[in-house]
Amino acid sequence: MSDFANRPESLPVSPPWFRKPMPLRLSRLAVLAVAAPLALAGCASDFDILNPTKKRTPPPCPPIYILSDAAKITQYRPGPGRDLTDVELEAEIVAFKGECSYTPKGSEVTIQVGFEVKRGPAATSRESTLNYFVAIPKYYPSAAAKAEFSVPVKFPEGMDQARTTDNDVFMLLPIKSKDIINDYEIYIGFQLSPEELEANRRLKR
Repeated sequence: MSDFANRPESLPVSPPWFRKPMPLRLSRLAVLAVAAPLALAGCASDFDILNPTKKRTPPPCPPIYILSDAAKITQYRPGPGRDLTDVELEAEIVAFKGECSYTPKGSEVTIQVGFEVKRGPAATSRESTLNYFVAIPKYYPSAAAKAEFSVPVKFPEGMDQARTTDNDVFMLLPIKSKDIINDYEIYIGFQLSPEELEANRRLKR
């Protein structure tokens, strides 16, 4: 799964399962341990997605994971230095919240991703950008397996830590049976360079 973190090929702007984000709806994030699946809140349905004339409880939502190898990122100032004084920014994906509902076309999934960010001693600006991805391995190795997003970060004066939540990410998955729900696992992680990915792996050893 770590291939998603630094896969080099160009990505489509809109994979077939992705829907453009809408303005953020304010809501509390559910804190989640790294790499643990979240059971999304399913919406009750008044119809059977295979037979609209028949009522039935919808199947569960697809599992979502924070990819442990890509859950953190440390950005350094240009140059060879890699000690604490060279750090410009540290960030971690710490939470996400999601829900899903079912229509005759399949499952509509909405997720929000939460980040904790620290400004390092080498930072020269109070603004930065985080790049993360949402990926569905079922579509791999097609480039359509992953969509990338950018999150602006701004540290208020006098503060070197911040917590931010990105806009909603909407997905439409062609799921019409609970028997295949696990085939549409969803992974979240930072878009990393090979060096950044290897650094994360070393910390886990």
